[in-house]
Amino acid sequence: MDRNSLNRGFTLVELMAAMAVLGVVAALASPPLGALLEAHAATAARHRLTTALALGRLAAVKLGHPVTVCPSRDGQHCRTDGVWESGWIVYADPDRQAAPVKADRVLEHDGRVGHGLSIRSTPGRSRVRFSPDGWSAGHNLTIEVCTPRKGATHRIIVNNAGRPRTERLPRGQDCAP
Repeated sequence: MDRNSLNRGFTLVELMAAMAVLGVVAALASPPLGALLEAHAATAARHRLTTALALGRLAAVKLGHPVTVCPSRDGQHCRTDGVWESGWIVYADPDRQAAPVKADRVLEHDGRVGHGLSIRSTPGRSRVRFSPDGWSAGHNLTIEVCTPRKGATHRIIVNNAGRPRTERLPRGQDCAP
């Protein structure tokens, strides 16, 4: 066997130099990657919540009785403070209760969104109750999705007709308290 064929590896110095270069590249890529992950999480949360609102509206029409969408920490009780980042539930609400009467009435439970996001609704209305005709009586509900780095990034608005729509906000808008 030829002596050169046995020496086909890297030396310790070469490996250390490669690891140093990799470390520098990773350090340079980390902040933009974090911002990208945060933006993706905000968009995903907006889609998840908009889908839950659309599900609530369609379920109310299909079931022929009210369906409520509300923020929920545990998937069984509604929060009244307008804080949605800990999750939300969609539940059949024929008796117009403040929370699901039975566990089998919960149509969907979506948990914590994470990534430091905050999702808050306008004061005075912390839930949406869809009637059997798909309408959501009362005033419009606005929910803002906020990231730690960019502030308010998206807004979800549910109008009286029950239709949820979304807005992408310009960079740097302050989040609602």
